Order: sequence, then C-alpha cells, then structure tokens
Amino acid sequence: MNKFDIKVSSNDIFNWVVGNSVFDPIERCVDPTRYEAFDVFIYDSKTKVNILQTEEYQKFNSEVTKLKKLSRKMDKREVKSVCEEICEIAPQYVILNN
Repeated sequence: MNKFDIKVSSNDIFNWVVGNSVFDPIERCVDPTRYEAFDVFIYDSKTKVNILQTEEYQKFNSEVTKLKKLSRKMDKREVKSVCEEICEIAPQYVILNN
C-alpha cells in the first residue's frame, strides 16, 4: 500500500453533488476504471481489495454525502459555496495498491 497524492477540485465536488458526473470527486483524482470510492474505503477492482482510508478521507466523504442529499433543496450558488468549503477539508492523499 502506498500514499497517492491527490488534489480534489471544488468543481468536481459540485458536479458529483448535483449529478453532473458519475464519478465521485476522489475517483476523479485516481483511475476511476480501477478504483471506486466508498464511505471509509476505496475498492480496487484489479486486486479485489477494499483499502481502508484515513479519518480525513472519511470526514470529507461524509460531508460530500450530506451535501448531495441536501443539495436538492438548495440554491445552486449556495451549493457551490459549500463545495468550496468542503474542498478545504479534502484529503491530500489516498492509500492505494501499486
């Protein structure tokens, strides 16, 4: 297992939250054909292994999921603003297989 540096974009968060993208913002930073992001782990489809992630990853994922549920009742500008705030707590890396 290795740390893989990532840079999550507030635009990727926004596109996921409002349904403009099928890829989670974390999946946008890694190979989405191999890895699938879940609440506390990333699934590696090549090795068929769930890779437990950091607390930062889990907190970020929790906030993105909450916003996705609430965004239907929010103004687009407000959603964009919250995405920018969530981006500030995005993990700087994920743990992946080689």
